[in-house]
Amino acid sequence: MEKKALQTSKMERMSYTGFFLGQNIIYVLPFQFLTYFYLEFVGLTLADTAVLLLLAKVWDAVNDPIMGAIVDKCNLKKGKFLPWLKVATYILPLSLFLMFINIEGPYLLKLIYAYITYLIFDMVYTISDSPLFSLSTVMTSNTYERDTLMAYGRLAAAVAAITSAVFISIKANVGWTWAIGIYCLISYIVMFPLQFTAKERVTYHNSEDITLLKIFRYLFRNKYLLIYFIGFLGIEITNTLQIIAVFFANSNLGDESMLTVIMAVVIVPVILTAPLLPMLIKRFGKKKLTVYCSIIAIVLSIVQYFAGYENMIIFLVIAAVRITFMQIPLMLYGMFTADCIEYGAYLTGERTASMAFSLQTFMTKLGGALANTLCVVLLAFFGYVEKAQQQVTSALEGIWIIFSIVPCFGYVVMLIIMSIYKLDEKEVARMMEENQKRQGYYE
Repeated sequence: MEKKALQTSKMERMSYTGFFLGQNIIYVLPFQFLTYFYLEFVGLTLADTAVLLLLAKVWDAVNDPIMGAIVDKCNLKKGKFLPWLKVATYILPLSLFLMFINIEGPYLLKLIYAYITYLIFDMVYTISDSPLFSLSTVMTSNTYERDTLMAYGRLAAAVAAITSAVFISIKANVGWTWAIGIYCLISYIVMFPLQFTAKERVTYHNSEDITLLKIFRYLFRNKYLLIYFIGFLGIEITNTLQIIAVFFANSNLGDESMLTVIMAVVIVPVILTAPLLPMLIKRFGKKKLTVYCSIIAIVLSIVQYFAGYENMIIFLVIAAVRITFMQIPLMLYGMFTADCIEYGAYLTGERTASMAFSLQTFMTKLGGALANTLCVVLLAFFGYVEKAQQQVTSALEGIWIIFSIVPCFGYVVMLIIMSIYKLDEKEVARMMEENQKRQGYYE
């Protein structure tokens, strides 16, 4: 399909990007700061925090795929995906706000409250994530336009990341809870318009008898989805840089507020790169782009470690370039999932977009939780002490290793995965056209 044959309006694309921005602000704050909040403010132990993050994934293992199945089966009066996003607009910011309240009381009460609010947040986030990605597949039947919508979404994610750079500075003035409240309000405002502007144009005939067993059969039958998710999970589990950055600023640099400088400098190149994604995909294809960026990310991670951080300018320059190449494969992940949906529909005759994107949500949250858990375990291994005035030398070196070296292992996994992932843009376009002929769609 031609680039010029756009089916969505400018307002739709803006509101879709806006929802992504709000949703990613809500995702990035706990991803970057929740472990630090639990350890340094609430006062939870390293062990209890690690167990909390792991046990929450047991709930996710059940919650995410079932949510995807429910969305796939339900055909609500006002749309298949938009009604879920309307609900999420109101309850997702609230669930984040509740999670960052430090209640007064004994330690056990604090721990129970952390469990309850974390699990509720996980469930509510699932309600927003799968329908949001799935919505792009029914807003347009234009492959280029679909990739463009997701590229805008990833740009919004990059913007969300840079907004988190000033969180510590805001927190220093108003405290944890009210700083989170400001971000929740901003998220609500930018998410609000989508429910009124977006339109579901493409209607696919989905399977009507999706079960939990079928979910896992679908994953293992859709070999490219399974293959890609393994690589994606490898990157997500070792994506420790953002989580450890606040510890690095506080302990290694001796100034928590330095996080604002670090995050601002390293995220700006990502924002500049994100709009170029459709052009880069057209030039190289998603697979080659992932391979090239993964190789460069590995090399720059090693360079970063040996260059150290004594010279702040050199540190920031290397970090900015490194993170740009680290983020590009992550900005592509929704596009890979959408391609695998077309492959699965072509292979089985069943279109389960919400199922696939719910599995993607599960992998994202599983990877994020395991990355947080990995950070906590490594911090304990290197001798980190909660609320200590000064960390021992081994802990400082451990924080630097987590920041610089650990992420490169995930990109090694992705390189291995890309060697056996065979879908390309031309093949996906052919399958998409065949699926539309076979299942039927209308505008």
